[in-house]
Formats: sequence, C-alpha cells, structure tokens
Amino acid sequence: MKSKIISLSAISASFIAIALVIGTYFEIFDFLMLVTASVFVLLPLYYNSYKGSFLAFLAGGIIAILCGGFNFTLIYPAYFLFFGIYPIVKNKFLHKNVKKSSQIIIGLIWFVIVSYVCYFYYTLVLDLAVVINGAPYWLDKFIVYGVGLIAVVFFLIYDRFITVIKFVLDRYLNRIIK
Repeated sequence: MKSKIISLSAISASFIAIALVIGTYFEIFDFLMLVTASVFVLLPLYYNSYKGSFLAFLAGGIIAILCGGFNFTLIYPAYFLFFGIYPIVKNKFLHKNVKKSSQIIIGLIWFVIVSYVCYFYYTLVLDLAVVINGAPYWLDKFIVYGVGLIAVVFFLIYDRFITVIKFVLDRYLNRIIK
C-alpha cells in the first residue's frame, strides 16, 4: 500500500475508535456514534483502497474495545456486524455495477437480521428490558414487529445517507489531498 493510503487508513481508524469509545461511555450517543464511525470507514475508499478501509474498520473497532474497557454494550455488535462493514460492501457494489434493486434487497435483509440479533442481544444476553412508559401491555408482544419495521425505514435512510456522504467526502478530500 502507498503511504497516503496507510496514513489515511490510520487517521480513519483513530476517528473510528474515538467515535466508538464516545458511544460506549455516553450511551445516549451510541447510535449517533455508530453512524459517525461508519462515515469514517469511508475515508480510505477515496483511493479505492478496500484493504485500507477494511483494516481501518478492524483496527478502529479493536482499539475502541480496548479503550472502552471491554464494555460490550450494544455498540460493538452493531458496528462489527453491519455499520462498519456495510459502507465498504456498498462501495464495492457500486464499483461492480450491481443493480440498485439488488443492493437494496441484500442490504435490507442484512440490516433487518442484524437489528434482530442486536435486539435479542440487548434483551436476552444483557438482560435489559425495552420499557416504554405508559404503553399498554400488548405492546410488549408487538415490539418484535416494530423492530423490523423501524429497521426497514432506518435502512432506507441510512443507505441514502452513505451514498451522499461518500460523494461529499470524495469532493472535500479531492480539495484537501493533492
């Protein structure tokens, strides 16, 4: 790899680690920091370096786990299963000219599965209940369906967000990097 790619990957890994550690310690920002970390995964893709982006994804996640005190909250499964790797896969799909409908279907199924894995990890493994104050008792039975519906809506927004952010990052990095 070239030195520019290595340095951009190192910067990306450090920003990823910072975002994930902030999400670990301040749980109110965990979802925002997941999305922020996925934006930083896109930095090495400016040079179309999938290897650099994947290494930044792994290094940033591992550094965050070490700095987060091995506090396995919801942020790490979601990052390693979807948010960290999806921008790389999406960019690979775009360069391989995969049909847009196929990209959406694959990503949507993947995200819904990851959403259910994270939900059951949160409720069964961490033994934390999802409680909505003042909600009727029947809502607990239907919360599983709500997770799927929210996952579908969020994925469609997130997919477009990654596309726009990739364009914006490429534009600004083109001005900065000579």
